[in-house]
Amino acid sequence: MKRNIFILLASICSIISIHGAPGDTTIVQTFSFEDGIQTAWTSKTGKFEFPDGNLQYEKVLMYYSLKCDPTKNPACGEWDYIFNTEILEPTGNVDSAGTEIYKSWKLGTYITPYGFGIDLGNSWTWIYDVSDFVHLLKDSVILRDGNFQEMLDIKFAFIEGTPTRNVIEIKKIWDDSYNLNTFDNMVKDTTITLSSNEKQVKLRTTVTGHDFGQGNNCAEFCNNIHSLKVNGTAIRSWNIIQPCATNPLYPQGGTWPYDRAGWCPGMPATVNEFELSEYISNSSINFDYDVESDPYGFYRTYIYLVSYGEINQTDDAAAEAILAPSDNPLQLRYNPTCGNAIIVIKNIGSKPLSSVEIKYGFKNGTVYSHSWQGNLSFLEKDTITLSLPDWDEISSMNEKVFQFELVNPNGKTDPTPYNNKMTSSFEIPEITTINSFEFIFKTNHAPNETSWRLYDIYGNILYQNNTNMSANTEYKTSMELDNGCYRLYLYDSGHNGLKFWANMPPSGSGTSGNAVLKRRITSSIYGVFHQFELDFGQEIQFYFAVNQYNKIEETSSDIKKISVYPNPAQSIIYMNMSNIQGSDLNAEIYDMFGKKILSKNVPELQLNEIDISHLPSGVYIITVQESNKSISRNKFIISK
Repeated sequence: MKRNIFILLASICSIISIHGAPGDTTIVQTFSFEDGIQTAWTSKTGKFEFPDGNLQYEKVLMYYSLKCDPTKNPACGEWDYIFNTEILEPTGNVDSAGTEIYKSWKLGTYITPYGFGIDLGNSWTWIYDVSDFVHLLKDSVILRDGNFQEMLDIKFAFIEGTPTRNVIEIKKIWDDSYNLNTFDNMVKDTTITLSSNEKQVKLRTTVTGHDFGQGNNCAEFCNNIHSLKVNGTAIRSWNIIQPCATNPLYPQGGTWPYDRAGWCPGMPATVNEFELSEYISNSSINFDYDVESDPYGFYRTYIYLVSYGEINQTDDAAAEAILAPSDNPLQLRYNPTCGNAIIVIKNIGSKPLSSVEIKYGFKNGTVYSHSWQGNLSFLEKDTITLSLPDWDEISSMNEKVFQFELVNPNGKTDPTPYNNKMTSSFEIPEITTINSFEFIFKTNHAPNETSWRLYDIYGNILYQNNTNMSANTEYKTSMELDNGCYRLYLYDSGHNGLKFWANMPPSGSGTSGNAVLKRRITSSIYGVFHQFELDFGQEIQFYFAVNQYNKIEETSSDIKKISVYPNPAQSIIYMNMSNIQGSDLNAEIYDMFGKKILSKNVPELQLNEIDISHLPSGVYIITVQESNKSISRNKFIISK
């Protein structure tokens, strides 16, 4: 089916806000839900009209939307298949049968949900940044996508403005499936000679592991170290295994929470990007991608080298994401919330970003300010937890919209203000007029894996589970709560929640666990307030409020927020303690289970470096202690 659909809009649907720009945002509709589902193991292919390439675009985004077909049984997601969305570029040649030969460019790789009838509602949308392919997405473009399980809709947003840097060329380096036992024989040292206008280069990699069942369960489930060598020297090494138990699309069927090699069911495959500009020597660069050998399994490997001109701006910050508050399904595990707003910013200037002012709040409400300080290099991001807004202010508003804006990066006027703003619509948690609650928590056959805590809005722990719980046992905790907002948080160290089909005990030796929050109806009767989803993977939370969202007084108002960056981090974090003063100060890091992971003496009024390379990916709390009293704290994320 062919379509020539151009729609000029200032913004796109409700899943994300598109920045106001010097010009319009152009939406190109390609495959549509109306096309229906292909026959198994056949692909959708179509030719679509794109912009002519005469305008500059700040970025190009691909919106990949799926929903279930109610006429099918199962309606959605029977297996976790891997599919690509591709540009088919004509080569001008034909094969021996006279069929035209195309060069394939992978815009994005998606793994379907392991669903067995999972409900995607009106649709779920994943967003791919495909700006590196902008020169291929013009005029008539042939697209192909292999998804035959779900109904598919793909739109492209061309956002006008100055790009971070202009794409010169994209070169296909490795694009095939390679067995682990022969990988290094196929993926060899490669040298690329650059033209005079190719000033910057980036390696863009999508590598996913498949097959298992022998030896180390390679390549889908095994730990395998990957490394990138440039000019003969290893510049980065990492374990390709990534956690899946925090997938926003849950619960699924199959083995959805199991960690996997570069992918998770119901998510895009992981794209890693490596900036290599500093390694250019005599207009050329040499690189090699290595993996640990194994007799079993293979990697689907799509690796491109993208070349650019110079970075277009010097001091430039961009609004990257709103994690909370948001009604975007991809941020489901953060929301709905009545806690801190969480945003992501990005440095898109050539100079390190050391400061920026953040203006934020609810639309038509109070405007708050946050002075951010850090040290983000080019294209680095930081996840920022902002001070609490007045949630009682939004509760009376008909329109629930959060917004933030970045002002004066490095004290300078931002040259591209159209990418400094972002908004998100959201839902608010329920308010109850009842102050008395009962939390019923039943352990499963692995009682030491799951824990729970009730936090007030300022992060103080009010109630928590017993430290030594028995298997298959129900525990009741009575709670009397003041007015304000609360977060009830469950964490499972086994990453399989309280009920997971592959981890159920033998018949007669135990059952699944349970977690339900009840509120008092009469003096002796409690009614269900919230039933937790039991197949939640690693963690799940529930926000609620008693009478009002904001507490009258914060008991820990003397605790300062410490600046921690980069955030997310990989191997090192920096603590900016320029405003923290005291004697015998210690930095302590806790995981979300509340376990102390690290303690280190830190001097006052200084920038302190902490090695976190030994810690796994996850969310952590860092505090500064003086004489066993917390005087500063913040949250950071490790993402490897």
